[in-house]
Amino acid sequence: MNSKERVRAAFSGSGYDRLPMWYGAEPDTTKNVMNLLDVKTEEELMQSLGADFRTIRPRYIGPELMVYEDGKFDTMWGIKRGYGYWGIALNTPLENAETVQDVENYPFPKVEWFDVNFTEEDKKLSEKYSILGGMWSPFWHDTMELLGLEKMFIYLLDKPAIVEAVLDRAFEFYYNVSVKTFDANPGLIDIFFFANDFGTQTGLFISPDMWRKFFKPRTKMLADLGHKYNLKVAMHSCGDIHQIIPDLIEIGIEILNPIQVSADNMDPVVLKREFGKDLVFFGAIDYNEILTNGSEDRVREETRRMIDILGYDGKYIVAPSHDLMMAEVPAINIWAMYDEAKNYSTMRA
Repeated sequence: MNSKERVRAAFSGSGYDRLPMWYGAEPDTTKNVMNLLDVKTEEELMQSLGADFRTIRPRYIGPELMVYEDGKFDTMWGIKRGYGYWGIALNTPLENAETVQDVENYPFPKVEWFDVNFTEEDKKLSEKYSILGGMWSPFWHDTMELLGLEKMFIYLLDKPAIVEAVLDRAFEFYYNVSVKTFDANPGLIDIFFFANDFGTQTGLFISPDMWRKFFKPRTKMLADLGHKYNLKVAMHSCGDIHQIIPDLIEIGIEILNPIQVSADNMDPVVLKREFGKDLVFFGAIDYNEILTNGSEDRVREETRRMIDILGYDGKYIVAPSHDLMMAEVPAINIWAMYDEAKNYSTMRA
């Protein structure tokens, strides 16, 4: 069974040789694991770990973006970021927007700034591995950073038209690049994987009703887009999102990531019992404490526990409860998670 077949089996929960596994990490983390396993390329590392997915996103080819001597950098959104691989927003370009026209006058990214065509190497990967594609599409985050978190919350109540204008421009950009991507690569992408972190450690950023008003319709449009192209649809959201999981199922989300089990109300036993018939869970091996601070034996124990809880029926993708592992995670713990998952889920198949 190759990786593509293994991932397909996760939707039926039967006929698999082991559970599928996903790897995602920032470059320094990947270098650490490559050194541990004595491999020369990231692709060799993915094969050594047994990763069943490859993520192929549109490639930025737009105007050159400034990278500063201190490591800070500009983004295509006009936001300066710093401190870490993805960094944090250091400015809020639309914080003084008072009208919809102020938003319309802002220089948003353009669809033509992205090359959506798969390379020959990409096409070869798609023959064997399950391909995650389309745009990451964090329209909530971009709106938050362009307006500023506090102002966005105030405007949701006081000047919702301004928030809607920013959301629309960010959403339309991502949507249109994804359409272009799917049109250019028929049959090569398996899963449309997009993200917005709607949850905090203790609940949603906004009320469920407000989420349903502003964000559910746009999220549904992304899910509908994936289904239009016969793709499975996966969504990423960190934090406690238990209140909107029924909504996500209703609008067509089939795979949920990263299952942040350290957040309130995200007990995997409860989630599996309540939503396991409708969702493939993707993630859940605790990043915050166990992968980052635990021993190798503790990581192996937790990996087995999550497989027993979420993967007993085969409808589970093994991964951490964080989409991008950082260099704070010991390389040996990363190896232990994949090694244990491969061996243990093979025994349970």
